[in-house]
Amino acid sequence: MSQLLVSIIAFLVAISILVAVHEFGHFWVARRFGIKVLRFSIGFGWPLFRWYDKLGTEFLISAIPLGGYVSLYGEKEENIPPEERQMAMNHKPVWVRMLVLAAGPSFNLLFAVLIYWAVFLLGTTVLVPILGDVPKDSIAGLAGLKSGQEIIAVEGKPTLSWEEVALRLLSEMGEEKTVQITVQDKEHSRSETKSLDISHLSEGISDPNWLEALGLTMVDPVPALIHKILPDYPAAKSGLRVGDRILSANHQTIQSRGAIINYVQSHPDQEIQLSVLRDGQKLSIACRSGEKQSEDGKKIGFIGIEFPVLKEIPKELIRTQYYGIGEALSKAVKRTVDYSVLTLEVLKKMVMGKVSLNNVSGPISIAKYAGESVTVGFKHFLDFLGLISVSLGVLNLLPIPVLDGGHILYCVIELLTGRPLPQRVQTAGLWIGGFILIGFMFLAFYNDITRYFLN
Repeated sequence: MSQLLVSIIAFLVAISILVAVHEFGHFWVARRFGIKVLRFSIGFGWPLFRWYDKLGTEFLISAIPLGGYVSLYGEKEENIPPEERQMAMNHKPVWVRMLVLAAGPSFNLLFAVLIYWAVFLLGTTVLVPILGDVPKDSIAGLAGLKSGQEIIAVEGKPTLSWEEVALRLLSEMGEEKTVQITVQDKEHSRSETKSLDISHLSEGISDPNWLEALGLTMVDPVPALIHKILPDYPAAKSGLRVGDRILSANHQTIQSRGAIINYVQSHPDQEIQLSVLRDGQKLSIACRSGEKQSEDGKKIGFIGIEFPVLKEIPKELIRTQYYGIGEALSKAVKRTVDYSVLTLEVLKKMVMGKVSLNNVSGPISIAKYAGESVTVGFKHFLDFLGLISVSLGVLNLLPIPVLDGGHILYCVIELLTGRPLPQRVQTAGLWIGGFILIGFMFLAFYNDITRYFLN
């Protein structure tokens, strides 16, 4: 099955599940307070499946699986017969309406807790944040970080995985500051703290390789052992052979496949003096790199060699942890809270202009990540589902008309003033909120298209 098809299916499955959870929240709480539910729809457009329950609610699965809605009696109708007012949304106390509105986002956040609880109970396998090749002129290199060191803390907070390193740095992005990175050497005999300048992080955070742009790359366990030499490429004309192990390039030590790839790519159309080990002897071989354009339009070097494929990640580079029921639940709640706070922080910095709007991602990005998470395993897909569920819950609580948070804002104003906002004000707010939402969607689509199709 092609990666594109996997991404589309994974995206549709994820969206359908999360929309169902969100709308079920509204449905369940409305029913608890005696509000009549007219319709529960997963998707938009013409109905594919339709059925009714004993209370007369119409359940739909519609053809366009990009959302859904719950229709409540009395949401829009003003002239409700006296005998039916106890079933109408707009005749319920304000606090009840607020609970119904908040139920959808709250169920998304609770669902994220359940997902992460399951992930922690199943056991987590993460990549240990051991640094690979650190270019001397990179931000990390200038800070004094070195290959082979493990990042054990960022700003004093422990980091057991590359994911935690990325999250800690993301929470600091957009600030004109340096971040304290604590690293430990290979023998774990001593640790030291370095200052990493992240002041430019907001500019390139939309790049999936932004950690690499800082000079923070995972150690590559594959040695720089030549597995194949492509004919008619620079390497074939230089005297390099299959089985040669590259030790250095222009006197810079090479410890892995990734190190020589990065070095060659950063030196297009240049003479590179390679030191290689062949049959126990060190040889010096000159090779002039070629030049080509990368996907993002930059000039990069190449010499035409391939390396062995990694069949299994070495045990020293992975960390597997299992948790009991209580500890797993505690960590699930903490992760949901951390991701919620991070989402709000990033949004705040976007509004303040500290973070580029290029970071807004749309359905193409979501589909891509969904497909990748499915490909690498079920637990990774659960992780992805939890992250999107948190985002959906937090974003829907924002005080923007059209979203649940906007309607909750109307209810708060009604509580404070003792009367609902005039209908014309509510309608104007919905129009404004609609324009904001549409603008946000256009921005997300634009970023996706430029990111994946125009670069």
